[in-house]
Amino acid sequence: TTGQLLMEELQVPQGTFKLQRFPVQSHPSLRAWDAADEYVLRHLCESLPALDKSAQIWIYNDNFGALRIALGQFPALSISDSYLAHRGTEINAKLNSQQIDSASLLSSLETPAGSPDLVIIKIPKTLALLQDQLCRLKPLLNDNSRIIAAGMAKHIHRSTLNLFEQQIGSTHTSLAWKKARLIFCTPDP
Repeated sequence: TTGQLLMEELQVPQGTFKLQRFPVQSHPSLRAWDAADEYVLRHLCESLPALDKSAQIWIYNDNFGALRIALGQFPALSISDSYLAHRGTEINAKLNSQQIDSASLLSSLETPAGSPDLVIIKIPKTLALLQDQLCRLKPLLNDNSRIIAAGMAKHIHRSTLNLFEQQIGSTHTSLAWKKARLIFCTPDP
């Protein structure tokens, strides 16, 4: 079928995963992940290899579930303002024989329960959405929460970094890799 023809494999340290965009599109150059997804997954494997299997991971703006699927061994929440992102995550979970509980797919207006050990944020194109997400996230963080944001370098501006510093705390960036960059933010109570 057309969906199977456009399915590609994401190869990261966590494994190889079959992924497709949703809805299935006929443009073969569009993938269900980008270099920022690959970069953050590589960083997690290199820098946080001993992450406890019970660690609470919250993933914001995961377009088609690439991060959620690759981190399937953890109890992760996917938070997005996109129905298509959630539907894509469910479809890609089935393609990779994973179970995704619909309770772990939250809209941007829902408040997650508890406090995260790790927060991964894919930088959205709209700064207003990022600001809203950071404002909602701040009171839920604890002193040990780690925040890593990922995006394509062209979408990360000084205003993006300032927003992280104003809302969460001390912020620094990684070097660019495949035109992607990571942002590391330490919560400041």
